Amino acid sequence: MTAATLFARLEKRIDSELGSLRAGVEPLLGEVRQALEALYPGPEGTLLPPKEQQARREKLAGTLDQLEDILEALQLAARTRRGA
Repeated sequence: MTAATLFARLEKRIDSELGSLRAGVEPLLGEVRQALEALYPGPEGTLLPPKEQQARREKLAGTLDQLEDILEALQLAARTRRGA
């Protein structure tokens, strides 16, 4: 399974869990999407030099940590909204 496929599944799950609250994570999802496209360019793409790959991976890890925190908060808000 490719990174793009996994990311598409994640986005669908976020849509189903958060609905309109997804807007709160859209900028971070865009960053993750760009990082994955750069790190895993596909068969016709060009791989980044090793140092740039490492830098992108480190930045991606930080972005994913932020995304996780925000998703947890938004998921709680979505559950609260559904229960209200």
